[in-house]
Amino acid sequence: MRMIPLFIGMRMIPLMVLIGLIALIPFRAISLTSHEDNLGLQLLDTTFRAKTGFYANTSQQNRALSLIHNVIDRIAQFHIKSFSVSELANFATQRIRLHQGKTQPLSLAYIAIDTLVQRINDPYASFEQNKTQNRNKQKGEIGIEATISNKQLKVIAPLEGGPAAKAGIKAGDIILKINGATIYNLKLSEAMKRIRGPVGTNILLRINRAGVRKLELPITRTRFRIKAVRHEVLGEIIYIKIAYFGPFTTKLFRKLLAEVNQSLAGVVPIGYVIDVRGNPGGLVGQAILLADAFLEKGMIIETIGRDKKKAQHYNAYTGDLLNGAPIIILQNAGTASASEILAAALKDNNRAIIMGTKSYGKGLVQTAYPFGTFGRMKFTTHKYMTASGMPIHNVGVQPYIVINSNPQPTNNTKSVSIHSCPAAGKARDRMLGCAIKLHKLGLRIGEFVNALSKRKID
Repeated sequence: MRMIPLFIGMRMIPLMVLIGLIALIPFRAISLTSHEDNLGLQLLDTTFRAKTGFYANTSQQNRALSLIHNVIDRIAQFHIKSFSVSELANFATQRIRLHQGKTQPLSLAYIAIDTLVQRINDPYASFEQNKTQNRNKQKGEIGIEATISNKQLKVIAPLEGGPAAKAGIKAGDIILKINGATIYNLKLSEAMKRIRGPVGTNILLRINRAGVRKLELPITRTRFRIKAVRHEVLGEIIYIKIAYFGPFTTKLFRKLLAEVNQSLAGVVPIGYVIDVRGNPGGLVGQAILLADAFLEKGMIIETIGRDKKKAQHYNAYTGDLLNGAPIIILQNAGTASASEILAAALKDNNRAIIMGTKSYGKGLVQTAYPFGTFGRMKFTTHKYMTASGMPIHNVGVQPYIVINSNPQPTNNTKSVSIHSCPAAGKARDRMLGCAIKLHKLGLRIGEFVNALSKRKID
């Protein structure tokens, strides 16, 4: 299988597709589609040369203008939203006109490109100069996946075992300030850049959390490894936690399963619980591979760009790693992106029962476009659609059985109070206890709900 690079959120993912090939197309002239496009580019060129003519020669101007033109071309051709060349050229021209002072052509080109990134209104769009990319490699992290919501930085989920999780950051937290400086209305890439820093240095986050007064949490930046897969044998039930989809998650899952089966010495488990609560995603290709490992057939996911005729389907191949054994997936509001793809694929193909709360709803694909020595740009090019034809983004995956502190049935789902669930496992996990209970009742959901409604709440 051929693997090529695509991006989701801020991370590179290996997918068995040809979509990412567009990121490798060499620079070429813009394909003009209208007279307005031509006029827009002519005005951009004239304005740019007028601003930089005194400080640079024609060769330097042409080099900088070529970069702006190619960025406009990529956005006009491939962004999930439709932008004309003239519209994008006008965004750049307006910003160039407003610029004051002496500026070298390439510096002004970067300013114009930064404006384009802002004006396309894509929270995941960014342009990184090569020197910025190299500098970021030396920095420490705090371990969060985040997005921009209503111009604020919102935590999708802290990474399990990371500094943010240990400091008490939770899914849904709004980060208001970083080291005392407000980050309202910043791009996602800029906000995350401020969070990163030298390994061992401290950062102070001011947090707004629903139902709680504002918090200030100090966190030490570091480099850490996530234990992507771990397990616990609970009698006849195998519990497997997937904390993150890294480059070897499927391989690690298969290795872990082989070790578990060997330790069971021929005893066949009555079911599996796969926990993706608080899993913010990671490499989508790994989620697709893992979903395929549980399915004999059926569509796993599809990606749709602006041209719906070029939608790409990802289908399962014969072979079920668990030989048809029952699966319950645990999810919550911190379940996002790649982990939502796994949950949706198994749900829509009737391979697993989903238990917990609605997932986050993050299902957009970002593609990276290199621009030689200048840097690279990322922006949203596709969205994910489930096998049932539903989008993931801003919708999420709805569980069969809702388990939370205020159970209100919605969308024909069953609902149970988490306080009715027995505690289970080393962590005395109530949702896991409910999953084990359902397995022992043979996945008979009606009987399960009735049994828990009669159980004394503790």
